[in-house]
Amino acid sequence: MSRPPGVPLIPRGPWLYRLGYALSKALVSVAFGLRVVDVEHVPLDGPCVIASNHDSGWDPPVVGVATPRFLQFMAKRELFSNRLMAWALRGVGTFPVDRGKNDIGAVKEALRRLQAGGAVGVFFEGTRKAESKAAMGGAAYLAQRSGGALVPAAIWREGRRFHVRFGEPLRPTGRSRDETAALTAALTERVRSLLSQQPGAAQPAPADDDADDDAKQG
Repeated sequence: MSRPPGVPLIPRGPWLYRLGYALSKALVSVAFGLRVVDVEHVPLDGPCVIASNHDSGWDPPVVGVATPRFLQFMAKRELFSNRLMAWALRGVGTFPVDRGKNDIGAVKEALRRLQAGGAVGVFFEGTRKAESKAAMGGAAYLAQRSGGALVPAAIWREGRRFHVRFGEPLRPTGRSRDETAALTAALTERVRSLLSQQPGAAQPAPADDDADDDAKQG
């Protein structure tokens, strides 16, 4: 994986994150292979939300090492029940979210980190499920409220090798429900377009579904 000029070898961040980044990058590169495309679309400073599709448990570390900055994720609260696991997760910048309810505390924590100039990663499964739509809407909301860049990303595998492709950042404007729905729809299309660039992928269908319906109903 070649680095564009100005992209650090290991991003700034807590020591445990830097250690985990180096070990994960070595493991993924040697055991599987990793190709990262258009990493220059990721701002190296300032608030930033990375929104990516999610297919396997490998996605967070792979997208993490593909991103040239300290990327912080939400993780389900149950993972923090073990003290050692909680220490490790917090040490790499991960914070808990209760997926069984609308966790306002986790949203506020994500906004706090973004407003401090950080980068937060948001994952969703596919582009049509209700849960995925909510996650993408959450990514749009965070970008709007923080004023940060919203960077679409796609991850897939060809054989054993991982591929990560970043899209041009979306610059959010406004805070209304209609504007959030429009930004969510734009994000959906960007991610579909990125996924369509993998070999043998079907071309993305036009935005037809719930995001447009919500925009009309909002």
